[in-house]
Amino acid sequence: MQLNEEDKKKILDWINTKCGAMRCMCCGHGNWQLQENASIFLIIDVHTTRFFYHSGTPAVSLICAHCGHLVFFSTFVMGFKPDAPPLMTTADAPSSSESVSVTKS
Repeated sequence: MQLNEEDKKKILDWINTKCGAMRCMCCGHGNWQLQENASIFLIIDVHTTRFFYHSGTPAVSLICAHCGHLVFFSTFVMGFKPDAPPLMTTADAPSSSESVSVTKS
Protein backbone atom coordinates (compact mmCIF):
# COMPACT_ATOMS: atom_id res chain seq x y z
CA MET A 1 0.00 0.00 0.00
CA GLN A 2 1.44 3.36 -1.05
CA LEU A 3 1.33 5.87 1.80
CA ASN A 4 -0.11 9.28 1.01
CA GLU A 5 1.04 12.49 2.74
CA GLU A 6 -1.82 12.39 5.27
CA ASP A 7 -0.95 8.79 6.23
CA LYS A 8 2.74 9.68 6.60
CA LYS A 9 1.92 12.58 8.91
CA LYS A 10 -0.34 10.39 11.09
CA ILE A 11 2.33 7.69 11.26
CA LEU A 12 5.14 10.08 12.16
CA ASP A 13 2.96 11.83 14.77
CA TRP A 14 2.08 8.45 16.31
CA ILE A 15 5.74 7.34 16.39
CA ASN A 16 6.87 10.67 17.89
CA THR A 17 4.16 10.44 20.57
CA LYS A 18 4.96 6.83 21.51
CA CYS A 19 8.73 6.72 20.96
CA GLY A 20 9.96 10.29 21.34
CA ALA A 21 13.55 10.82 20.22
CA MET A 22 14.09 7.27 18.99
CA ARG A 23 17.73 6.19 18.60
CA CYS A 24 18.93 3.29 16.46
CA MET A 25 19.74 0.27 18.61
CA CYS A 26 22.62 -0.65 16.27
CA CYS A 27 24.52 2.60 15.73
CA GLY A 28 22.94 5.09 18.15
CA HIS A 29 21.99 7.65 15.50
CA GLY A 30 18.54 9.24 15.45
CA ASN A 31 17.95 10.07 11.78
CA TRP A 32 15.15 7.86 10.40
CA GLN A 33 13.47 7.61 6.99
CA LEU A 34 9.86 6.44 6.68
CA GLN A 35 9.44 4.06 3.76
CA GLU A 36 6.95 5.03 1.02
CA ASN A 37 4.99 1.77 1.18
CA ALA A 38 3.45 -0.26 3.96
CA SER A 39 4.53 -3.89 4.27
CA ILE A 40 2.82 -7.06 5.35
CA PHE A 41 4.37 -9.95 7.21
CA LEU A 42 2.79 -13.07 5.76
CA ILE A 43 1.82 -16.02 7.88
CA ILE A 44 3.44 -19.30 6.91
CA ASP A 45 2.61 -22.79 8.14
CA VAL A 46 6.01 -24.15 9.15
CA HIS A 47 4.88 -27.74 8.65
CA THR A 48 3.60 -27.37 5.08
CA THR A 49 5.46 -24.16 4.09
CA ARG A 50 2.11 -22.87 2.81
CA PHE A 51 1.67 -19.06 2.80
CA PHE A 52 -1.59 -17.47 3.90
CA TYR A 53 -1.77 -14.43 1.62
CA HIS A 54 -4.93 -12.91 3.12
CA SER A 55 -3.60 -13.06 6.67
CA GLY A 56 -0.65 -11.35 8.21
CA THR A 57 0.48 -8.25 10.02
CA PRO A 58 0.51 -4.98 8.10
CA ALA A 59 3.36 -2.69 9.13
CA VAL A 60 5.23 0.47 8.29
CA SER A 61 9.00 0.61 8.41
CA LEU A 62 11.63 3.15 9.34
CA ILE A 63 15.21 2.85 8.12
CA CYS A 64 18.14 4.29 10.03
CA ALA A 65 19.74 6.77 7.62
CA HIS A 66 23.18 5.96 9.05
CA CYS A 67 23.39 2.15 9.15
CA GLY A 68 20.23 0.92 7.37
CA HIS A 69 18.74 -0.90 10.38
CA LEU A 70 15.00 -1.52 9.86
CA VAL A 71 12.34 -0.97 12.52
CA PHE A 72 8.73 -2.06 11.95
CA PHE A 73 5.53 -0.77 13.55
CA SER A 74 2.13 -2.47 13.35
CA THR A 75 -0.42 -0.38 11.48
CA PHE A 76 -3.19 -2.12 13.45
CA VAL A 77 -1.84 -0.66 16.69
CA MET A 78 -1.63 2.75 14.99
CA GLY A 79 -5.30 2.49 14.03
CA PHE A 80 -4.86 1.93 10.29
CA LYS A 81 -7.05 -0.78 8.84
CA PRO A 82 -6.14 -2.16 5.39
CA ASP A 83 -8.72 -2.35 2.63
CA ALA A 84 -10.29 -5.77 2.25
CA PRO A 85 -8.67 -7.84 -0.50
CA PRO A 86 -10.72 -8.15 -3.67
CA LEU A 87 -12.94 -11.21 -3.76
CA MET A 88 -13.28 -13.45 -6.79
CA THR A 89 -16.75 -13.33 -8.28
CA THR A 90 -18.35 -16.03 -10.37
CA ALA A 91 -17.57 -13.89 -13.44
CA ASP A 92 -13.85 -14.13 -12.57
CA ALA A 93 -13.89 -17.88 -12.03
CA PRO A 94 -12.86 -20.17 -14.90
CA SER A 95 -15.76 -21.70 -16.79
CA SER A 96 -16.37 -25.42 -16.59
CA SER A 97 -15.18 -25.76 -20.21
CA GLU A 98 -11.77 -24.30 -19.34
CA SER A 99 -9.21 -26.80 -18.19
CA VAL A 100 -6.12 -26.26 -16.16
CA SER A 101 -3.16 -28.59 -16.53
CA VAL A 102 -0.58 -29.08 -13.84
CA THR A 103 2.74 -30.71 -14.62
CA LYS A 104 5.28 -32.04 -12.18
CA SER A 105 8.81 -30.83 -12.61
